[in-house]
Amino acid sequence: MAKSFKKHDMTLGNPLKVLLLFAVPMFLGQIFQQFYNVADMKIVGMKLGDNALAAISSVSSVFGILMGVANGLNNGCAITVARMYGADNKQMLRRTLASMLCINFTAVALFSIVGISFMNPLMALMKVPENLKADAKVYLTFILCGMITTMAYNMCASVLRSVGNSRTPLYFLIGSSIVNVTLDYLFVVKTELGVGGAAAATIIAQGISALLCLGYIIKYVPELHISKKDFVFDKVLLKELLAMGFSMSLITSLVSFGSAAVNRANNILSARYGEGIITANSAARRIDGLIMMPMSTLGMALSTFVSQNRGAGHYERINRGIKGALSVGAAWCALGVACLYAFGDFLVKFITGTDSETVTVHAVEYMRINSPFFFLLMVLLVFRSVLQGFGKKIIPIVTAAAELVLKFFAAAILVPHLGFLGICVAEPVIWTVSAIIVAAVYIKDMKSIKKQYNF
Repeated sequence: MAKSFKKHDMTLGNPLKVLLLFAVPMFLGQIFQQFYNVADMKIVGMKLGDNALAAISSVSSVFGILMGVANGLNNGCAITVARMYGADNKQMLRRTLASMLCINFTAVALFSIVGISFMNPLMALMKVPENLKADAKVYLTFILCGMITTMAYNMCASVLRSVGNSRTPLYFLIGSSIVNVTLDYLFVVKTELGVGGAAAATIIAQGISALLCLGYIIKYVPELHISKKDFVFDKVLLKELLAMGFSMSLITSLVSFGSAAVNRANNILSARYGEGIITANSAARRIDGLIMMPMSTLGMALSTFVSQNRGAGHYERINRGIKGALSVGAAWCALGVACLYAFGDFLVKFITGTDSETVTVHAVEYMRINSPFFFLLMVLLVFRSVLQGFGKKIIPIVTAAAELVLKFFAAAILVPHLGFLGICVAEPVIWTVSAIIVAAVYIKDMKSIKKQYNF
């Protein structure tokens, strides 16, 4: 392989150090992606008011589903890319990329057309309050029309990360984040395009990131260049890509569909608590997501690390990497819990830009109930990522399906009886059950793998 690729090889060096050096740029990249969303929320809240903010929040789980599909599909396919790279199989590496491109274009067309065609039924299904529907539809329509930029960036970034280069996507994302904030200000504050302007700013920024990543690959990474001859119908390869891509996409989608059910139940609660409850739930979930983002990032890094080392046959390195990830994860969770208990009020007000007591009180309540269970979520993320890196598809899907069922249970039973407290306790119950399932399977599978490869 080219010399520029060797410095990103995850089959060499101290496993924990390699993992962290790879994960840190990915984490910073996710921070900047969240920065898009936080900028939207803050500028919309300050300029357009709480109702516009509630409109975006009322369909936030739908946006989460779309992002989950984009991330899951490409991260799943990237596991195969990482394995081909670890095995130094250049021809199959390029064929994998060609097939991955076709899958992405098909997914974009499907989701954009279906989403826009069924916009009104979707609003009804989500129980979006009548006075919020107009803004919610505008925001979601913009996001659906811009799905091509979301998928393009996720594909280019996941391909670079699969060969160990997590820094380049970060650099481009930083630049596009600055563009996003600038456009938010221009579209929402100066030209008064409303919630559509906030969505348009995000789409344009993601498009810039995608073009920069693609340009980098074309200029500096010839090993990833594909040509017409690489578009070969390889049934075995296509089956593997679809299995890995759609299994990870299904995992994120099932979790997001479950979140949509809880989001819907929370929208209904607005009749009892006021529309501020919608913003409170969205703000609390976003802050929790930011705190746990390093762990989800470490999980993604672990999938690539496991896949590359699996391709190279370095199983002892995999074992050492897993132990290191668990140690780092436990320390980070302890820090996150302490931060949320100490600075929860400040974080809610900073992100939303609102002075509503309803928003602050309920958001803080949600975070204080959820955060002690971060340790179980960390175990779930680490072990699920390891299983995915080994090409295991069924159990991660089973745990995601369990999350879906439990979230529907929470929306149908807990929320009607407990009110907002039902929203708060839903995630801890789900994390506990899912962590137990995936940990049990991980222990069983690792015993088999250790025996087979004698490490």
